[in-house]
Amino acid sequence: MKKSILNPAALLLILLTAGSCKEQLSSPEAINTNAAGVSKSALQSNDLSIASILWDGDANSGTGVFKTLNVEDGSTIAAANNTTYGKIWRFSKPVGSNRCEVHAASGFQADEGDDIYIGWRSQVAMPVNTTTNAFFQWKAYGSNMLQNYPIVIKAVNGDLKLMHAAPGGTTTYIWSTPMSVNSWNRFVIRIKVSRDASIGFIEFWYNGTKQTLSNGLQRYMGRTLDADYCDPKWGVYGASATLVENRVHALKIASTYAEAAP
Repeated sequence: MKKSILNPAALLLILLTAGSCKEQLSSPEAINTNAAGVSKSALQSNDLSIASILWDGDANSGTGVFKTLNVEDGSTIAAANNTTYGKIWRFSKPVGSNRCEVHAASGFQADEGDDIYIGWRSQVAMPVNTTTNAFFQWKAYGSNMLQNYPIVIKAVNGDLKLMHAAPGGTTTYIWSTPMSVNSWNRFVIRIKVSRDASIGFIEFWYNGTKQTLSNGLQRYMGRTLDADYCDPKWGVYGASATLVENRVHALKIASTYAEAAP
């Protein structure tokens, strides 16, 4: 077969046309690349928001969000419907029982140096002057235990108190307010996790307001990590002679206040 031979003028015209087409094609490609970049940035922003929530104790997810249920003598823990908040956790501790708690948080463990925010809302039903051991504990587990429960929220004869326990059993009430029963209250605790008392600290928000603590400051320095590790616990501990119900909602552990706050 005889080959076709293009003259130089025709060849030049083809090359110029091809270059023009290539330039036109490059513009949509550049637009697509930029669009992909914006999309990736948005995704990264969403990922950062999601990543700041370290654990979610949503009652819709079932008791698998907890490590262990600690119930004694007829106590019950259930996901119950609430007209305002939907599914909540209901801790019901009858007379004669000393404990109705959950040991959280499945899939999460705080390490030395972590900076975390733990948030939730709670409604307690009981006689206002009841004294409990705890509604919340930052509880130690494992060997070489020096503190047992570095941070506790409890009721003491008509007051709600935030307590820090130092090595050796010395306890300090670092915040107090009159006990509010049968109404919802919001809590956020910031914990700088450390076995070093000069590094670890506690900050506390009650109903959305950052609180001034017993030292006159909004930060209390102290050892906040004990034994092998510490975990949060919610519910009712103590007051065995009294019927107590603690309703809890929006349990979260996060790396920012905004994500933890109920």
